[in-house]
Amino acid sequence: MSKQKINKDMQSGPPSLKESEPEGEAFYIGWMPKAPNSFSSFIKKYLILLVVFVIGISITLALVQKKFGTGTFEFGKLTEVKGIYFNQPVPAIKAVNGKDIWGNISYITIPLVGYGKHGADGIIADIEKEKAVSLDKKEVILKGTLLYNDGKTILQIDKNDNPLITVGKTASIELLPKLKELGVQKIKGEIVDPKCYFGVMKPGEGKPHRDCAIRCILGGIPPVFHIQNGKGENNYYLVIGPNGEKMNEAVRDYVAEPTEIEARLVKYDDWIVMYVNDKQKIKRISYLNLIRDNIATIGCAAHGCQAH
Repeated sequence: MSKQKINKDMQSGPPSLKESEPEGEAFYIGWMPKAPNSFSSFIKKYLILLVVFVIGISITLALVQKKFGTGTFEFGKLTEVKGIYFNQPVPAIKAVNGKDIWGNISYITIPLVGYGKHGADGIIADIEKEKAVSLDKKEVILKGTLLYNDGKTILQIDKNDNPLITVGKTASIELLPKLKELGVQKIKGEIVDPKCYFGVMKPGEGKPHRDCAIRCILGGIPPVFHIQNGKGENNYYLVIGPNGEKMNEAVRDYVAEPTEIEARLVKYDDWIVMYVNDKQKIKRISYLNLIRDNIATIGCAAHGCQAH
């Protein structure tokens, strides 16, 4: 081989990428000014698929999220409510709520809660001591802040607002709550604190609200058991002990969790009360077992649903 030919071969340099790579096996290094067409086409195809996938996941996650509650809390507004006060099963006032479709007077039962994370028992006890009178089963006018949602209303009273306006005579028997025994049943649902659930917080249920709900219930706010069947119809139950004892401490470990409670059910006008014999009748269940299509709506609250 001549010296001239060797020099020529040495000067020709390394083969180009196109020359060195077999057809269909392009190779790309980051410092190259431009990726091979086959490589860039591959990346573009999968980037488009990735974008579509991310958009689909985002839409799906948005659709499955729980909607914000529709409750209303009339913060800063005091309303006078006239009705009959009673201590059992929880402090509440039974007030006129217009007339039904047959023209008869309709009543609504409004449980009472205190300011902040407290029940109303202490406020009522202080008022009774100060006025030297029992308010139980008396006609009264109370002043407080209303909160309401899904056919239920709660009244928050604050001792600093001097909530008792007047005390009247003892109510007649026919105006006291009408009771109906519903037997012993096992009900699946979620324990919530009614103050936050029915208006103060959004969301007022589920894991995000669990710590707040526990503090409210331990502060004396009556626990409420919320269930929803497969049709979206809601029931709400007040949870108390077998003889009217508070169950606030007993339910603390089950708040905002899927739960099953076995209890004797009694309908008090437009509320249902669960008389739970002991803590052993309360147990945690899985989310898959939370909703059953065959739950009877025995205390209808949702707009348009019918009890059966």
